[in-house]
Amino acid sequence: MKKLIITFLTICLVFIGFAFLILFEGSFDKTFNWWSSYSRDNEGLPYSPYKIRREDSAKIRIDEANQVKCIDDHIFWKGKGAIALPEITKSGELVKLIMKSKGNGYSENVKAIVTGSMGNAFELGQVQVENGEIHGIKIVKTSIWHSSPKLFWGEEELPFSGTIEKRFPNGQILTQNQYLSGEMHGKSERFNESGIPVFSKDYKKGLKHGTHIYWFSEPMDPESYVQIKYETLWSKILDKAKEKFGGEYGKEESNKWIIQNYKLEGGSFQVRLLEHWENNQKHGLFEGFDRFGNKTFKDEYKYGLRIKHRTFDKTKTKSFDRKVEK
Repeated sequence: MKKLIITFLTICLVFIGFAFLILFEGSFDKTFNWWSSYSRDNEGLPYSPYKIRREDSAKIRIDEANQVKCIDDHIFWKGKGAIALPEITKSGELVKLIMKSKGNGYSENVKAIVTGSMGNAFELGQVQVENGEIHGIKIVKTSIWHSSPKLFWGEEELPFSGTIEKRFPNGQILTQNQYLSGEMHGKSERFNESGIPVFSKDYKKGLKHGTHIYWFSEPMDPESYVQIKYETLWSKILDKAKEKFGGEYGKEESNKWIIQNYKLEGGSFQVRLLEHWENNQKHGLFEGFDRFGNKTFKDEYKYGLRIKHRTFDKTKTKSFDRKVEK
């Protein structure tokens, strides 16, 4: 049995080796490019662009959602008011254009184009005009219809998948946002110049979905920490970082080290606001806190509707509950 397994594994390795030589000519660069193209829009595959690609925000561009534009080439008058809506498949492919408004005043010299994200992937044909109204538009070549704006990087033709970042002059990350197929998907995070987190938000296919957390920027030493004179745990960690990093102190690497070690020794940053979202609607608990950790309010939402509200009076240490009528 053991020999059989070894023989099978050997055959598999030989097969993979031949495939590598034949398909990619023994080039790791070609293999990597093929895998990047194959896994571009997949968040689960290992080493996909979504997981490993990071680019600077300076080169991003945002193309608008697709829409149909009717262009009247008549010299003296031009029609207006035609609106075509897309009928798409479950996979997002355009199959038909439905005239929501036929407009008026159009000549026989009308052509239609698709504008917005990757609009050049579509080709529209004959525009059916009757008595100045547009009754139909023929689709010659179809593609995936984008109903929301998409983010692209540089001159690339396909929507971006990966992380877009923006940095302070000292190299510290200011913002980093994850995108999948040109839409915000995953984490959106912001930091101050010292690397202290400002907020962390979850997105899914361009919509707020998951937990959103906002923090105060002041460090909070653990209650168990014994302060010596004017030295706090935070100032103690800062002094260690200055000694460890020297001239690199204050840059991204030292900031990460400071935050990590401060938390390891029990330090924290007080949450200011905690939110829960589902498909761009408030859904779940919304809680607010002051910088000392005292809760200021507690709301509960269900698909965008607030169903419970509770406030906390710190001076009287009392609270009240009330339900909000629909």
